[in-house]
Amino acid sequence: MKTTIFFGLLLLTGLYACQPSSKTESSNTANPTQTASNSFVTLTAQEFATKSPTGTVIDVRTPGEIAQGKIEGAVELDYYRGDFMDQVSQISKDQEVYLYCAVGARSEEAARMLIQQGYTRVYHLQGGIQAWYQEGLPVVR
Repeated sequence: MKTTIFFGLLLLTGLYACQPSSKTESSNTANPTQTASNSFVTLTAQEFATKSPTGTVIDVRTPGEIAQGKIEGAVELDYYRGDFMDQVSQISKDQEVYLYCAVGARSEEAARMLIQQGYTRVYHLQGGIQAWYQEGLPVVR
């Protein structure tokens, strides 16, 4: 009986210890001046729409995806192109950079890359342009 309880507790402790840690700061308390230099901020579509006009918005999708619509004013920089980081390096590292893709995976990875390169004010659209569409926010073609 004691052995069963011991192994049960050991299993629960192991499961709890293996929980993923938070990779981003909470968007509810995000402030560009408070963004940690080693993380990026994940924003909802509404937060992204409100905050992104103050910085550079980058659409990291492919040209075929962008042809279906994009956020107005977004710079088109295909994440899959070999010169992606060369293109991004044209943006000042202390400027606010807002990234989005189709559903959020590529822009999250791009945000990590920017942070590793020394960018300090990086924001990522949670759920990508799909979340943007679901909120009824405007796109241009």
